[in-house]
Order: sequence, then C-alpha cells, then structure tokens
Amino acid sequence: MIVTVKRLLSDAAAGGYAVPALNVDNMESVKAVLEASYALNAPVIVQTIPATLRYGGIKTYAAMVRALYGGGADIALHLDHGGDEEICAKCVEAGYTSVMIDGSALPFEENVDLTRRVVLAAHRSDVSVEAELGAIGGKEETEGRIEYTDPAEAEEFVARTGADSLAIGVGTAHGVYRGTPHIAVDRIGEISAKVDVPLVLHGASGLSDDVVRASIAAGIRKINFATQLRQAFTAGLKEGLAKYPEAYDPKKYLPYAVGAVRAEAERIIVLCGADGKGGV
Repeated sequence: MIVTVKRLLSDAAAGGYAVPALNVDNMESVKAVLEASYALNAPVIVQTIPATLRYGGIKTYAAMVRALYGGGADIALHLDHGGDEEICAKCVEAGYTSVMIDGSALPFEENVDLTRRVVLAAHRSDVSVEAELGAIGGKEETEGRIEYTDPAEAEEFVARTGADSLAIGVGTAHGVYRGTPHIAVDRIGEISAKVDVPLVLHGASGLSDDVVRASIAAGIRKINFATQLRQAFTAGLKEGLAKYPEAYDPKKYLPYAVGAVRAEAERIIVLCGADGKGGV
C-alpha cells in the first residue's frame, strides 16, 4: 500500500532500522526506486523537492507514482522541503501521503507557528508531516547553513507543533561534500532521548557507510538520498549513450539509467537495514 511516512517510521523505530527516502526526478527514477523496493521487499519513501514539482507538476508525480506502484512492500509519497503552506496543501490535494514543511530558516516561534498550521491541515486528511529544526547546509532550494539542533528546543518544538517526524541539523549538507563531513552522532542520541517522534537525517549522499550505520544506531529512522541517485542516473545514461551512439530512441539507452539508479537504491536499502522489512 501507499501509506504515510509516519506509519513506515513507526515500524522502523520498532525494528531498529531506517527507511530510505529516495528523491526522484522522472519516470525512470521512479521505476528504478520501485523495482529496488520489490526486489528487496523493502519499504521506501519516494520523495520530490519543490524544484522537481515545478519542472513536471505536482499532479504528474503523484499520478506517476500511483500508476507505477504495483503493490508489495509499503511505500510513501512525500514532499521534501516544502517551503510554505500552499505547496503542502497542493501536495495533500494531489494525493501525497506525507509532506515536509521546512521553517528552519525562521525564528523559533515562527517555525513553531508555521509547522503547527501545516500539521493541523495535513492531519485532517490523514497526511503525516515532517518538520525541521536547526539547519542542513547546501539546501537544494536555497543556499543553506549548518546549524546544530538543540535537544531542549527539539523537545519543545515537537510538543508544541505535533509534527510526526523531525529533521535535525547535525553537520550534514545537501549536494556534494567538499572534504570529509563531520557528523555529530552524539547529538543525534541526545535529541532522540528528548523527543518521542522519529528523527530524520538529510544530506546523506556522500556520507560513509559507517557514519550512516552509527546514525541509525543513535536514533535516525528516515534518511534522505538525492545526489548519489542523480549521479547514478547520469552515469547510467552516459553508458547507454556510449553503447548506442547512433540511437535516437530513448528506450534504447534509458534502461541503463534505470538500472544504475536501481542498483544504487538497492545498496542504500541494505545499508539502512530496510531490506526484508516490507512485510510481504
């Protein structure tokens, strides 16, 4: 079934693993992510950023995921980094099962107020909400800063907003890392001890496997991957074009991109410990 992120993360919390949240940009990447889920009987979160939705349309991606999903392990359809109430409402209307409202650039009280309004509206449609406190560097939508989340503030924020999950700032960044990132795994544990909702790690592309595993052990239950899937898509596409340099039919070379994204998605699923957790 296509369910909420809240449901998937509840199972992950009970099982001690994380659910991979995999950003998609087109039909090929949706196919690849779903094929990886089927192959490993794994729950996954299929998610899109606002820039992707501006490119193809909110209704397009909602319909595409639902049309391509063939059953099996539960998945969720999630808006990543929603910047305002309007886009969250449009995604709920289109059939997204979860949305993120990112008010992390706002002062604390404004972030609380914005998040609470989105939570109240989304919950009326049984849609779950991810919020963010602190800041993750290199935002895909805007230039970001890294700001570590304060555990005490996180506790207050969750209590006052009713958010279903919380993205936290612990040293990660979106995009390609320049140098070796230093992730405050201890801070994850401190926040996890204070809040009663699952924690989310953004900017996982480029982190070492050891850091990802340590983050899961400390309490992370949803991990976002975007850049390395796009890198896999591009590498696969180049391989297909090199193999068929005279081809003009995309069906000839695009399967190489699908295969590359699927392989990377399967590797991520296993890294997160979500393989075999689909309950099928």
